[in-house]
Amino acid sequence: MSRAAERPPERTVFTVRELTQKIRDLLEERFLLVWVEGEISQLKNHDSGHIFFSLKDEGALLKVVLFREEARRVGFPLKEGLRVLCFGRISVYAPRGEYRLIAQRIEPRGLGALQAAFEALKEELRRRGYFDPERKRPLPAFPRRVAVVTSLSGAALHDFLRVARSRWAAHLLIYPVRVQGEGAAQEIVEALEGLNLLPDLDLIVITRGGGSLEDLWTFNERAVAEAVYRSRVPVVSAVGHEVDYTICDFVADHRAPTPTAAAALVFPDRTALLEKLAGLRRRLEENLSRRLALAEREIHHLRRRLRDPLALLQEREALVRRLGREIHRKVAERLLREEGRFSALVRHLEALSPLAVLSRGYSVVRKGPQGPVVCKASEVKPGDLLEILLAEGKIAARVEKTSSPA
Repeated sequence: MSRAAERPPERTVFTVRELTQKIRDLLEERFLLVWVEGEISQLKNHDSGHIFFSLKDEGALLKVVLFREEARRVGFPLKEGLRVLCFGRISVYAPRGEYRLIAQRIEPRGLGALQAAFEALKEELRRRGYFDPERKRPLPAFPRRVAVVTSLSGAALHDFLRVARSRWAAHLLIYPVRVQGEGAAQEIVEALEGLNLLPDLDLIVITRGGGSLEDLWTFNERAVAEAVYRSRVPVVSAVGHEVDYTICDFVADHRAPTPTAAAALVFPDRTALLEKLAGLRRRLEENLSRRLALAEREIHHLRRRLRDPLALLQEREALVRRLGREIHRKVAERLLREEGRFSALVRHLEALSPLAVLSRGYSVVRKGPQGPVVCKASEVKPGDLLEILLAEGKIAARVEKTSSPA
């Protein structure tokens, strides 16, 4: 054997970074976008809003990163042990030399997982007040412009339009969207946001036919629930059959069990309204007829009671004259009584007057013209001047002598 044959092959040496980069390029090129099914484990919610977890099955473990923007769009709470389907791209995290899935979308997998995710989101939104009756708005009594968000190919639109056209003449705006599958939820969100920009829109109806829990899952997405909650225009949800309930049903202002029932709920029955108006007109006419008849009878009764104005005036005039005479008589009698009472008082005063005593022969003696009345002999002395008042006139006198009773 030659020495050249024994020489080892030329070696290619990579740095760790170079080899990791080549592995990364190969993986990202080969697994650009993939769906991966597994059970959530090692779940961690970072303060930044990113979510880190692993997908596992019986024989392997795959690390997954869900960045903040994608995490906000997940329509159900993630928890340990939940089986999910993840969509994203494979990437290599060089500092740790590990490959991982950068998730862009996550769906619960299997009926059990779907139901658990449904109940978890329902409870969360209930606690946040999304289902509160106080925020539910009434339906317009006579809608003029109604938007319908649904698929053009489904029977739901046909059923809705058939009943709507038979009941009420309104302007209908059809907004076509996918109602299941990849991107359906985002189309419904965009439809609601766009319709809310239109002026004079009275109502939005979201509808589709029945299906399995998986088929109706679009209407259990958080993004759809948030868009319905934010809508300034009242929303009616009519998704599935009568036994089907979605998160959209709970958040909407009103829920109809089927598309047909939604049309009956939204639009008044024109025929029934016309019949009701006719009945109200008959009742109004009958009521007016009864009131007119009653008024005529009352007028007739008042007319019989109404007397001749001239005779009534003459009667009132006679009454005034009679009352005048009665007043005059009463006043005269009162004056006569008062005159008699006055005369008696005058006589009594005259009897008590000092002048009346003087007229009976008595006199009043004063000590001088302005002096006090003399009642005792001891009050004067000889030589004092006295003034004697008589019933008629005065006498001036001088005291010659006084004497007191023994």
